[in-house]
Amino acid sequence: MTSPGLLTAIASAVAYALSYVCLRKGQADSSPPDSGLLPVLVTSLLLLMTLVPIGLASHRAPLGFPMRGRALGFACLSGVIGTFLGRRLLYLAVQRLGAVRGVVLKGLSPVATVILAYAFLGDPVSWRVTASLAGVLGAIALLALENRARPTRDRALFSSGAFVGISAACLQGMGHVFRRIALSSGASPVGAALVDVAVATLACIASFALEGKLGPLLRHYRTHLSPWLLAAGASSAAGVLLFFVSASLIPVSTVATLAASEPVFVALLSWLLVPHLERPSLYSASAACLVGFATVILSHAP
Repeated sequence: MTSPGLLTAIASAVAYALSYVCLRKGQADSSPPDSGLLPVLVTSLLLLMTLVPIGLASHRAPLGFPMRGRALGFACLSGVIGTFLGRRLLYLAVQRLGAVRGVVLKGLSPVATVILAYAFLGDPVSWRVTASLAGVLGAIALLALENRARPTRDRALFSSGAFVGISAACLQGMGHVFRRIALSSGASPVGAALVDVAVATLACIASFALEGKLGPLLRHYRTHLSPWLLAAGASSAAGVLLFFVSASLIPVSTVATLAASEPVFVALLSWLLVPHLERPSLYSASAACLVGFATVILSHAP
């Protein structure tokens, strides 16, 4: 029987997948200069903040506040490195490549997570995890083959988007490990998720302010805020919280590898909700199925 931790991890993957589909639609509708990062983070933060009074009112859902020391430090690191920097690059990759291909490239993040979790946390690397990672890498190889079959004029764009996507995957892989360390240091899932997203949002605002982009961004969103970006933020908040919950129940390397199932859900949701933005191909469909098969292998771990 599948454990609650595995089910929660898969639910997190579904929530993240929905957020990427909504993000892609919002990008197409309003062409946001920041790829939609600011409204997604702000919406996620506001939604997570509503869970604070709910948690305080429930005796069975302690928030773990005040967080301090090691737990607070690593929750902040996960927010800056994984949620802010990782997403900034990932959202740019989605804008350049589309939701399906951008998220499949993000599937490299479990590789970084498994290596770092093994090195620093002692998480075991079973044959199921290894086979699942091989499936993820195989899916990325299929997209590389698809790129070679395209006209030459498309290759430079894909190469640029691929580099951005792989960089995002590495940063998010590091962020996953920091999330696990924060939880093992005494942070609760809700408290750690709130700190993670809050720090990411503050880092985003500070970064855009230092770059001189904050004012133009706010003026853009005052008249061109797509409701799809708000929906992406709400789905993203659910994905973050469910990730923290699952990482508190099972090894983070397992959670991260299950998160590689996101391309399957992104492909299905994209082709159902926004088929004009995501044109399926044999390569991308096969890549999504390969990742799905790898996820099935992992989800049946004892």
